Amino acid sequence: MQIEVRWQLATPTDPKGYALAFLPTSTPLSGLPRLDDPAEPNLTGIFALGFDTYNPPPPPGASRNDIMFGPLGNIANRPQREVSLHRDGRELANRLAPRSLSEPLALTIDEVVGGVEVTLTVGGVAVYESYFVPEVSLALVKPVLIGASAPLTVSRKGMPRWLSTPRKLSAFTQALNDAQHHRVKNTVAFPDTSGVGRVVCTLTLANTPKGIDPWDRLAQLFLSDETGERYELLRWITPYRKAWQWKVDLTDFLPLLRGKKELEIVCETYSEGWLVSIDFDFYPGPIAREPYKVIKLWNGVARIGLADEPIEKFLAPQTLATDRETVGAAFYSIVTGHGGSPNALNAGEFHPLWRRLHCEGRVFTNRLWKDDVYLNPCRPQGGTWKFPRAGWSPGDVVAPWIVNLTPALVPGKPLRLAYELEPYTNTTPDKGFLANHTFASYLILYRKPR
Repeated sequence: MQIEVRWQLATPTDPKGYALAFLPTSTPLSGLPRLDDPAEPNLTGIFALGFDTYNPPPPPGASRNDIMFGPLGNIANRPQREVSLHRDGRELANRLAPRSLSEPLALTIDEVVGGVEVTLTVGGVAVYESYFVPEVSLALVKPVLIGASAPLTVSRKGMPRWLSTPRKLSAFTQALNDAQHHRVKNTVAFPDTSGVGRVVCTLTLANTPKGIDPWDRLAQLFLSDETGERYELLRWITPYRKAWQWKVDLTDFLPLLRGKKELEIVCETYSEGWLVSIDFDFYPGPIAREPYKVIKLWNGVARIGLADEPIEKFLAPQTLATDRETVGAAFYSIVTGHGGSPNALNAGEFHPLWRRLHCEGRVFTNRLWKDDVYLNPCRPQGGTWKFPRAGWSPGDVVAPWIVNLTPALVPGKPLRLAYELEPYTNTTPDKGFLANHTFASYLILYRKPR
């Protein structure tokens, strides 16, 4: 099923903003839920969008501590026109709209295996494009504005799809990751994945009996296959003294999530740490193209800016074989920058660098920089959570850079890949914590479903 909603709103009724909520069709207008902040529609069991027109910067005369550590995140005084996605009482994502929220808005929601894909445009420019939200069904719901009044143009196509029941696997249940437990392992037996259309991983960080870590830490989930080959499935940066939960689509790793495998959580914390739970949901249903191979590319910690350790050596070009049955290919990369002052330019955590992927004459460019950190749903936090960083936010799962390589693919012929990083010279390297980019990258090959 697909639902399209169009509307235009010059001024919301509530100065903080408004919500578009998908409520049960039986909800009377007199029974609309009450929200303390209409731009934060965290409603139990409901999918909703929040439109925030009031996210002020710290007031004039604010102290340095208020700016650095206070709850107000819009320290650069960016436009106050944010759109957030909410499901079952929790904010999932928040983005700055590229155009004024008074321009025409168009929302398209498509039901897919395991949830929905959301596309929202403002003035014809996308804010979200096919953004996957798990565990949402469009059956027996209707869009309703809360905190605003405007006519909605609603159209529906197709029959509603009821959410299928996933096969579940609990890989870790409140595993202690603290100063004495930097590595936590568990051997699991993944269920039969035949007929699976999507895999969703749920990561939960909870307080330990002694509290929770006050610092942001690099954390990773690894899988080792039968040969001992190690793959990084998931990377997150822990929040400053805050518990949280994320749901992540890991369908591209489906070839690895079969049979008996060893999983390992790696996170060096020297404090109270967290209780970590990791669960997998395997949703049955159709899949347009089946990922059938995950091929490792550049993986590990690469120092940047050192003449005696050139990044080009780490990033040697690679040529990868494909099969005649290959119908698609994608570059899947998780990279984060770490290290700070006295490294030159405060790299690699606080210095943006472009990167280019070269594939068979095609060039794809991306900037390793996340400048909407202040909109992280896990907010506010206790530390410097709001400042831009090289590809990550405290208290968030690291989003992969995914490049569709299918146009360059000739089935059965090899693909040559090269990764280029913007030149950087570290003139003042910190020997204790050298500037680096931490890599996990793969070539994903797809075939027609069997």
